[in-house]
Amino acid sequence: MRTSLVLAMLLAVPGRGNVAVTGEAEVKVVPDQVVLSLGVESRDASLANAKRQNDAAVRKVLGVFRQFAIDPTDVQTDFMTVDIRYNSSAQTIVDHYVVEKTIAVTLKNVARFEEILSAALDAGANHIYDVEFLTTELRKYRDEARALAAKAAIEKANDLAAASGMRVVGKPLGISSYSYGGGSWYGRSRGSRGANVIQNSYQGGGAAGATGGTIALGKISVTAAVSMDFRME
Repeated sequence: MRTSLVLAMLLAVPGRGNVAVTGEAEVKVVPDQVVLSLGVESRDASLANAKRQNDAAVRKVLGVFRQFAIDPTDVQTDFMTVDIRYNSSAQTIVDHYVVEKTIAVTLKNVARFEEILSAALDAGANHIYDVEFLTTELRKYRDEARALAAKAAIEKANDLAAASGMRVVGKPLGISSYSYGGGSWYGRSRGSRGANVIQNSYQGGGAAGATGGTIALGKISVTAAVSMDFRME
């Protein structure tokens, strides 16, 4: 974990002997959880066949998650679509049907993320819609970032007062804070599910792990800012 302080927005309030400051702190955290959204799409001139193919592929993907001992409560089939594609030369003639199910899974062993993802793709998943890296200790890191931000605000108020030939008097007259961050993701939102909109796709045929260690988990940012007003004399 790495922490850094970013100090911003120093504003002397004229005619009041007050100073308003904002301290901001960022805490970098290695994610310990991944939420993955995969799509399984099948196409066939027969709707019944497309559905059967899709059901079979989904069962294989779900079997991968059982193989990796993922808690069943962390796996959910959360979206299903059936679409008709018409012949390009005769818009009233059906060319084929598209059946798709989306599976959302929470992975609590991030060290096996790429291995599990590769196995799911080889089993029949052919879309990757969302991948979100998270920390399960978000509250802890937000509290830490907020404490660092408050310290930064107090230090800056004292520095600004000293530079003005004054000093901070008493406790803060007002305090406000906000926090953000705690996740890092790529993918696309559920609201943009168009038939031709695909963020990432993969066609099976390689062995599990064929991606060759190409995904870096990195770190996610948890940031807080604290604003304070002080009286100076």
